Amino acid sequence: MVRNHFVGMIGVSALLLGGTVLATATRQASPLAAYLGKKATAVVFIGVACPIANRHAPELAVLARTAKAHGGQLVLVYSNPGDQATARAHAKKYGLSDAVIVCDGDQALKTALGASVTPHAFVLDTRGKVLYNGRISDDGAGQAKPRGTAPLHHELSDALGAALDGKPIKVAKTEAVGCVIELPLTPAERGKSAGSPNYAEHIAPILNDNCISCHRDGEIGPMKLDSYASAKAFAANIAQVSEKRVMPPWKPVEGHGDFTGVRKLTDAQIQLVSLWAKSGAPAGNLAKAPTPPKFAKGWTLGEPDLILKMPQSYQVAPSGADVYRCFVLPTGVTEDKEVVAVEYRAGNKAVVHHVIGYLDTQGRGRKMDEAEAGPGYTSFGSPGFLPDGELDGWAPGKLPYFLPEGIARPLPKGSDLVMQVHYHSNGKPEEDTTQVGIYFAKKPITKHLGILPLIAPLNIPAGEASYKTGTSFPMLFDAKAIFIIPHMHLLGREIAVEATLPRGEKKLLIRINDWDFNWQDSYNYKDFVALPKGTQLTLKARYDNSAANPRQPNNPPQPVAWGEATTDEMCIAFIGYIADNENDPMAKLFSSIRKSGQAPKTLKPLTEKTP
Repeated sequence: MVRNHFVGMIGVSALLLGGTVLATATRQASPLAAYLGKKATAVVFIGVACPIANRHAPELAVLARTAKAHGGQLVLVYSNPGDQATARAHAKKYGLSDAVIVCDGDQALKTALGASVTPHAFVLDTRGKVLYNGRISDDGAGQAKPRGTAPLHHELSDALGAALDGKPIKVAKTEAVGCVIELPLTPAERGKSAGSPNYAEHIAPILNDNCISCHRDGEIGPMKLDSYASAKAFAANIAQVSEKRVMPPWKPVEGHGDFTGVRKLTDAQIQLVSLWAKSGAPAGNLAKAPTPPKFAKGWTLGEPDLILKMPQSYQVAPSGADVYRCFVLPTGVTEDKEVVAVEYRAGNKAVVHHVIGYLDTQGRGRKMDEAEAGPGYTSFGSPGFLPDGELDGWAPGKLPYFLPEGIARPLPKGSDLVMQVHYHSNGKPEEDTTQVGIYFAKKPITKHLGILPLIAPLNIPAGEASYKTGTSFPMLFDAKAIFIIPHMHLLGREIAVEATLPRGEKKLLIRINDWDFNWQDSYNYKDFVALPKGTQLTLKARYDNSAANPRQPNNPPQPVAWGEATTDEMCIAFIGYIADNENDPMAKLFSSIRKSGQAPKTLKPLTEKTP
């Protein structure tokens, strides 16, 4: 849609409308007067590199066509410094050609409406009066609702529809969640930058150590942060997510487990980033900036002994609920193998959120695959059966590693790797072909990695805001914990595991106070944690099944029990361990449980609820 609007010539600002440069007054009563539709107008502030805004693109494309057909229009405003040069190409890339594209280089429109983030949506009447102010919907890309469920509320569409029909708007204001709109550096701010933290000395080291592994070309991070220019362009956003501790994503509470690979900024680092952004993101002497870390091309650990690959690419839709797709990859091994490392290579990190590998020696995954059309089958939370073992996984920021010398994961002959891939849409069609590299032991193996699952029962009433559950299980043999993997679904809020040793000493294995399904991980201990026979392992968790929970997948809330579906729940903590004596009868029994996929009656305490 291309229109020519020429209004007053006071305070002229160049704006781009559908590829045509227009002159429009910025000092008139309403800078938006040139863009108002015949009945009503939706205005949405967009950022080229904002993943939250981009995820909404399919919804906005439908909204633009609907508005156009009913006497209204959708106006997309690009206010971030530097976005104006690529605004038109961005809109075309995401199928938004029916919208009016406006470049707000001087941020007059941002100021007039009070926009703060992308996406920030407004509905205006024919006089420019704001009828609605807030988010587009409760889509899972923002903090209001996690990825994994389709939106339950479409406030912008509802508000625009009501305005076009001349009806009252039921919800006039919501909180807009997204990427902060960056402000241009003023001469006054340039003067303040002397003596402030600068990129070269203070910020580059923080980004290099904590951010660049994901925020660089070809990785999952939506914006690159490996140069001063790119970091400066997102300074306010870096400060915001750091202050809220959204990024880097690290969930365990300090003091509850001593883990490797901690991705967490100190209070002092957060203050430095905040002051740097507020001071206009000064560069400092870039010649003294540390060189960004180099990352291996191809396989990080070298050429694998066995490479497994999806038989065909998987097509990821531009929008909709997240997909948890399981792909069955026959290993083809004809004898038992010892695995010392596993490396997953996500084929398309723009849409692959995480990968988990499960072992299947009984062909259960194959049957589920055959029963469902297309490559693989859908299963949320687990592969749809109790696996015979796990084969590690990948999440953003997680680097592959070799197990300590003498320790291996068993890979039984004839087994299948059931690879579960979590896909999230990013606003345009994508495809993925993920593969995995497996490394076999070259030296003698003395210990085998086992998995102990602590599993708690669930029966969460509808509306219950603080449902608590747990389980307690005694160690039946001497062992050492290597890692721990907590797991809940969308209603989970807190989860903790502690060990009470035979003499009463307590060891805090992990605690997460703000569970987020989007950022679950495997946490490796710096030092093996001794769990002598008789140690009591206790899992406790809390869930919020109320309507007030912004992550609520049901409207209205429904009773929720244990299950595989998105709207079901789980409560598990997987503890990776090695037995001190693998010939101990109870250690052998527990190993056989994992291989058979059946829990014998002697292990019923594993799912007993704690008081």
